[in-house]
Amino acid sequence: MTKAKRSTRSASRRPRKPACSAEGAQTEARPLITTVIFDLDDTLYDCLGQRVRAAHLRSAEAMATAGLPASVDDIFRVRMQAFEIDPQLTRIDEHVCEHFGVPQGERNRLVRASRHAFFTLPVDKLTLFPGTLTVLRGLKDRGVRIFVVSFGDPDTQRAKVAALGLDREPSIDRVFYADTAHLVTKEAIFGSILRNVEADPDRVLVVGDRPSSEIKVGKALGMHTIRLHGGEFARLKVRGPEEQADFEISKIDAVLKLSFEFGRA
Repeated sequence: MTKAKRSTRSASRRPRKPACSAEGAQTEARPLITTVIFDLDDTLYDCLGQRVRAAHLRSAEAMATAGLPASVDDIFRVRMQAFEIDPQLTRIDEHVCEHFGVPQGERNRLVRASRHAFFTLPVDKLTLFPGTLTVLRGLKDRGVRIFVVSFGDPDTQRAKVAALGLDREPSIDRVFYADTAHLVTKEAIFGSILRNVEADPDRVLVVGDRPSSEIKVGKALGMHTIRLHGGEFARLKVRGPEEQADFEISKIDAVLKLSFEFGRA
């Protein structure tokens, strides 16, 4: 059985009214969730296992082609060593440049080549996590509105969604695409959902794997949050209560087992 770890809720959330049991005693109410926002990579499918290593190899090739004085194999080895310490791309690219003694004036060009190659890795066959469709369709059967928010190169992310069959999945109301150029951010997308779909953030649940991204944004807006602990950012530690999810789970199907009331208001 998948276990969920309960985390301390942020102090900014307003207190909830207790519910009364049949015997008249007051018990904590199960929060009503009408809207769920899912991250894509490493939340609905195994991005780490199916794409990340290949994307880093492509980045190594791009850096070598752009003039980094090292072989592709050596660059890739250093990238993966840095990944084991900190999986964030900014840190990895910085480490590679420092390791190979790249002058400051040349780093931006190499980093741009690396990031473009990483985010535009061609999409092949992808498969969802076991239980993903069960969760999506189970929530939809209860009347919950479901949104997927993806970050990266929009064309590549759309190809991922299509490869996973999520563009044809009737349980999903809409897929949003946040981009690496920050023309569209997750903050903007979450805000749009609050303005146009569910105005009460206490009825919105965010499910993702990255504390510094969708978890932090959801908490800042007063939403409930679940971190799927695994994948590319499994070793990424929270940097404060603003990044600490309300619950941590290891498998996507645990979402339906948590203490929420899913349905329409």
